[in-house]
Amino acid sequence: MAEEWRVRLVIDSAVKGSSYRDLLRNRLGDDVTVSAEKMHIFLYTGSAKAAEEAEQVARAVLEEQGQLAEFRLERWDASGGSWRDVRDGEAEEPGGKPGPGRLRRGAGAVLRGAVQAAMYGDF
Repeated sequence: MAEEWRVRLVIDSAVKGSSYRDLLRNRLGDDVTVSAEKMHIFLYTGSAKAAEEAEQVARAVLEEQGQLAEFRLERWDASGGSWRDVRDGEAEEPGGKPGPGRLRRGAGAVLRGAVQAAMYGDF
């Protein structure tokens, strides 16, 4: 399975993510890869739909345990070599078009480059 999608859970610093890793593995099954760090739990999947379903299960599990967490749905950006939060406008829209936030940032970078080139006579 290509794990292009993940849900990142940022949990309370008083609890280690590994405390919930096995519980989530049992609930989510073999279709979701679960890993944990000190304050993070990661749920890796092959599709956005599977990631959203894994997020719902994780929310229910943590709620049962009385644990709060921040949830982020992320997609692997191979061109940038990093994970991008799809809910903050950084990821691409369906059809390969950049989301509005990404487009604005790209235009800003081009404008800054043009201003610098003009200032230093490289234009």
